[in-house]
Amino acid sequence: MTTRRILILLCGAVALVAGCPLVAGCQGEPDHLELADLDPGERQVVERYIVLERARAIALADPEGGVAILDSLSEVWGDSASFEAEVALSTRPARASLLHDLLGRMLEAEQDSLVHAPYPRRLTAPLPEPTPAD
Repeated sequence: MTTRRILILLCGAVALVAGCPLVAGCQGEPDHLELADLDPGERQVVERYIVLERARAIALADPEGGVAILDSLSEVWGDSASFEAEVALSTRPARASLLHDLLGRMLEAEQDSLVHAPYPRRLTAPLPEPTPAD
């Protein structure tokens, strides 16, 4: 599987979550999610997305090294990455909206590192603490 294909598949699965806020509105969900609230499948999707964003930042700063990292991720995650992400993500619109919000808050917290420290050692850094929910 090519790097481009794995990026498209994983981003496509996350895009499903991104579109769900438009139809959110179910009762019984909390106001916001934190990392501790995620089930193992959701956490894996979030971890992979953050690692992917870090790898993309590296590719912008060092195209040759970044492509090698993205190719490695493609090999490790394999063809099943998109399917695993789709299975792991909730079909409940409210839950999907909350997960999308959490991912956005995590990327916001990670923003400075993505811009100012796009180094390979960041790939294994702990997940960022999400910025506070509104």
